[in-house]
Amino acid sequence: MDFKKGLERGPFSDKQAAQLHEALSGLDTGQLQWLSGYFAGVAASPTGAAAVVAGPAVAAAVTAQQLTVLYGSHTGNCEGLAKNLATLARSRGIEVEVADMASFKTRDLKKVSNLAVLVSTHGIGEPPVQAEELHQFLHGKKAPDLSHIKFSVLALGDSSYVDFCQTGKDFDAVLEKLGAQRISTRVDCDVDYEEAAEAWQQALVQAISQASGANATTEVTVKDTVPAEAPKYSRKNPFEATILEKINLNGKGSSKETIHLELSLEGSGLTYEPGDALGVYGTNAASLVEGVLQAAGLSGEELVQGHNGEKPLAEALTYDYELSPISSVTLAKYAELTGSDKLKDIAADNQKMVQYLPGRDMLDLLQEVPHAFQADELLSVLRKNAPRMYSIASSQAAVEDEVHLLVSVVRYEAYGRCKEGLCSATLSDRFHVDDKVKVFVDRNSRFKLPADPEAPIIMVGPGTGVAPFRAFMQHREVADFKGKSWLFFGDRNFTTDFLYQTEWQQYLKEGILTKADVAFSRDQKQKHYVQHRMLENGKELYNWLESGAHFYVCGDAKQMAKDVDGALREIIQQHGGVTVEKAEEYVKYLQRSNRYQTDIY
Repeated sequence: MDFKKGLERGPFSDKQAAQLHEALSGLDTGQLQWLSGYFAGVAASPTGAAAVVAGPAVAAAVTAQQLTVLYGSHTGNCEGLAKNLATLARSRGIEVEVADMASFKTRDLKKVSNLAVLVSTHGIGEPPVQAEELHQFLHGKKAPDLSHIKFSVLALGDSSYVDFCQTGKDFDAVLEKLGAQRISTRVDCDVDYEEAAEAWQQALVQAISQASGANATTEVTVKDTVPAEAPKYSRKNPFEATILEKINLNGKGSSKETIHLELSLEGSGLTYEPGDALGVYGTNAASLVEGVLQAAGLSGEELVQGHNGEKPLAEALTYDYELSPISSVTLAKYAELTGSDKLKDIAADNQKMVQYLPGRDMLDLLQEVPHAFQADELLSVLRKNAPRMYSIASSQAAVEDEVHLLVSVVRYEAYGRCKEGLCSATLSDRFHVDDKVKVFVDRNSRFKLPADPEAPIIMVGPGTGVAPFRAFMQHREVADFKGKSWLFFGDRNFTTDFLYQTEWQQYLKEGILTKADVAFSRDQKQKHYVQHRMLENGKELYNWLESGAHFYVCGDAKQMAKDVDGALREIIQQHGGVTVEKAEEYVKYLQRSNRYQTDIY
């Protein structure tokens, strides 16, 4: 029987009619008669609760719940989670619309009934580019009453920053202020976000299902929505890559230590694209582990049940937990555990935390506010060992089963001791050629070469920020793409710190790299940086933009990226002959059209 025409005349949306047609078409006469009686009973029921056995398609016909999913993503993690949420919700008979915040029309807020917001925190407590306009709109004078909306927020962040998940907290607070009702609690995710994100998705979908009276009994997990071709190795199950090569790229006498690493991915099945990052797990130095154990009054031989299973405490502290730096979450937990009024006061004030946290590690905290720990109690305040993300410095099309990294080794002195970056020192001091390091590929859908291989590209990457641009050049060389390219590179000294100098010179000679401008800040009295080279070449840079060039920035978020952004706006204003406001619009246009992309940290 063809139900299509009849359903189209009923009180159903096109999507509902299609779902019902698909569900009913394969049934025989007896089954249809049974359903006829079943639906009569459902219609007579005051609650309609019997509908729970009818499955997603029928449940949708009983009560059509809708969910709008908005995401603001810096690297693509929120985008991926948004799509997973949509798949999960649809499996429960919920109609879903997914959109990035930049493309969502604020006037459509009046049509929204259930709203899921997934957003990362970009830079230092700031919304990612995708989320800026919606964030500003909701905090502005034109923000509407949203009392018709039920909502929930998933916030992604990194607790090593003081403004942990600040953008998500902002959205959560402003939606409530505008009258929206929270349908499930906001969840703030640290860098190991998968489990917390899955729990949030399940809770949200369950809450919507319960509100609709269509509480599906079929258990569908977020894991069920992951494509079958998902890689074998991931953040939770990293691949042990063999170190093939390790070279210090800085010359003798340099004040810096920058390592070029080549790792083997042979047998892993891992693939990556230019612009992606490699997650790397480091280990704590033996001296720091010993110091923490001594200060905590523990031997290290105590057996503990950590997030990676049962093992001796010293081993867990070496591989599974972070002792440096102290995160804002660790400080808050330690303050609560010890009852220290001083630490509680600091943990409650962002400005005080900004001054307190830098340079301190767990040993400093234990020495400042001593506490006699039980072994498991010590683990309870520590953050899980989080991978460090390094922009990949190679194209797989060029190096095949290898992946290359560019790592700046962090060493400093603070509070009377010599200290180091957890992962950079691991790669420099504790791992050697032929050793194995745990890695996984972290996709970055927001930092990619143009879809048009002939489009011009402008690359700004001082220091290790040049890494992805080496990958860009390798990729274009192998593919024989002829689009123009322009590199702005900067570092301290020309003779010791010109990273990959001979490669850039060869790319220039072969015409793969069209133009390069460099700035070495300490080669003269007045410091020169990449933004100064941009301003000196402002007219030509503007002409490139007018010709469709894509603009990329990689490196330090605190200062460099802001200076480069300021220089770009000044160039547009001066050479475009426009006002500050029009220059702002120009930059927004570049960002929305994915022609201004950043990978900053």
